[in-house]
Amino acid sequence: MSNYLFDQEKAKKELLKFFKKEKTNLNSFGNKVNQTFEAYTLIKTVEWFKDNGWSIRIINPKINGSKKFNLKFSTRGAPSKYSHFICDKDGKRCQIRHQLRVTTRAYKEKNKHDSNICCDIVIMDDVDLNDYSTDTALPNVNLISFGEVKHMSAFAELVAGFIGMVYELQPDRLKKIRTKKFITNDLISPYMNVSGYLYKTAKGLNETIEKRKYDIDIYSHERPL
Repeated sequence: MSNYLFDQEKAKKELLKFFKKEKTNLNSFGNKVNQTFEAYTLIKTVEWFKDNGWSIRIINPKINGSKKFNLKFSTRGAPSKYSHFICDKDGKRCQIRHQLRVTTRAYKEKNKHDSNICCDIVIMDDVDLNDYSTDTALPNVNLISFGEVKHMSAFAELVAGFIGMVYELQPDRLKKIRTKKFITNDLISPYMNVSGYLYKTAKGLNETIEKRKYDIDIYSHERPL
């Protein structure tokens, strides 16, 4: 069963169409397939907000004196050097960022060492990050949701690792939340998106996630974001 079900060239054409006003080119979405899949997932997340009634605008950084579309494909780099999205709806505002460090829920400033995780996609409060360095982490209190992106098919251990990540960042999501009384707040839940399939053991673990009513989602080639 192939891991490589993602059509990079097709995705790049879709991304060009989405960003037609941003003077982008094919290289804007990464040369490696996993980079393009990250960019594609980022835009699918933005489209999710748009489909749920949010207005979207893109904020581009100044590079060599002019504003330029620039995605972040590395854990290194100050956030202000990269493009991000502003989402507005009914007086609420949030940001969508790419490759951003976030402190874990248990971290305290008095700790001897930093405790943060660089998330592929972050949905966060509308906080000014212009003074952030490459090592500065967003306070956990400002994290709304997040997404992990993997260009591969998923096995049980990968899904379990994602659950562990949720536990470190937003442990309240791992309670029996999605009951009959559960009401979506039109903000996307934490998710992992894989380009391939879920292997049998991953499907089994995902089934237990659904039965435990965890507020997280696993997307794949069979269940696209």
